Amino acid sequence: MKRQNQNVKMINTALLALLLGGLLLMLAGCSASEANSTAAEAVMVRTAKVEMANIAPAIRATGLLSGKAESRLSFKIGGVLDRIYVSDGQSVRQGQLLATLNLAEINAQVNQAQNAFDKAERDLQRVQNLYKDEVATLGQLQDATTGYEIAKSALEIAKFNRRHASINAPANGRILKRLFAEENELISPGTPVLVMSSTKEGWVLKTGLSDREVVRVTPGDTARLTFDAYPNRSFAATVTEIASAAAPMTGTYEVELKIDAVAGVTFMSGMVGKAMITPSQKLRVWLAPIESLLEADGQRGSVYTIAPPNTAKKVGVVVAFIHGDQVAFTSGLENVSEIVTDGAAYLNDGAAVKIMP
Repeated sequence: MKRQNQNVKMINTALLALLLGGLLLMLAGCSASEANSTAAEAVMVRTAKVEMANIAPAIRATGLLSGKAESRLSFKIGGVLDRIYVSDGQSVRQGQLLATLNLAEINAQVNQAQNAFDKAERDLQRVQNLYKDEVATLGQLQDATTGYEIAKSALEIAKFNRRHASINAPANGRILKRLFAEENELISPGTPVLVMSSTKEGWVLKTGLSDREVVRVTPGDTARLTFDAYPNRSFAATVTEIASAAAPMTGTYEVELKIDAVAGVTFMSGMVGKAMITPSQKLRVWLAPIESLLEADGQRGSVYTIAPPNTAKKVGVVVAFIHGDQVAFTSGLENVSEIVTDGAAYLNDGAAVKIMP
């Protein structure tokens, strides 16, 4: 009986030892699994240096080409349109006759003013003689003098109007458009008849910029222009004028770019041009590869940096513009030297990372 009890004790002891060994193996396996799991959770990433730079980002705009001295020509007085001597696209020289009014009524007005002046002149001469003989009074002499001056002014006005009953080219140039006016039509004073562009002042591209863009532009800034009519060429231009008020219809500010003189190129008013303006005012920004930008909403975005000990830290940034294959940030990276590029899309704030060489 005693021997049987000893055998039972030995069996129980062996079973207990086996159980303890299995438990130790399980614990060791769990520890190794947890270690492997922790190692697997570290995200492999690459980083890039953050650079500070002063850059003047280009401003892109589209506008219409026109002559620098583009004018709408009209008659000073109203009347019946007699004849228009030019057509659209025609080149003209300074002083060339372009259009005239019917002069029948205007000449009659000049003749009437001339006769009134002649009479006033005779009346003044007669009163002056009478005044010398003490027959006419001083008041009569003064009235005759006043009548003479009024008649003289009326004659000058009539002759002035007759001179402006015709339109002459103010400079060498080209007729851009003959407006809605035909011969024998009644024309009101100041109604535009012809649109002319003077070639003397050159060509300009007029474009509209937003308020954020126009404040970065100053007269003298350079630009490059391209036109569909000349697909393989670009033209140098300079900012010459900047509007001080926004256009009511568009809310943009008109900027005028004058094209540098180019030989052998035919420009035409109304051609659509694309401008790339290089402002002289530079911005201080932080540059990083474009892959580092995870998400963006307008100007706001986020990137990841590395915080000790090898953990990802999400940082909010303000995006200024895209510069080639880099993103320019205006804030958010003041104290950051490196930024995550490859692998950033798989990170969460506080995630463990392993930096690849």
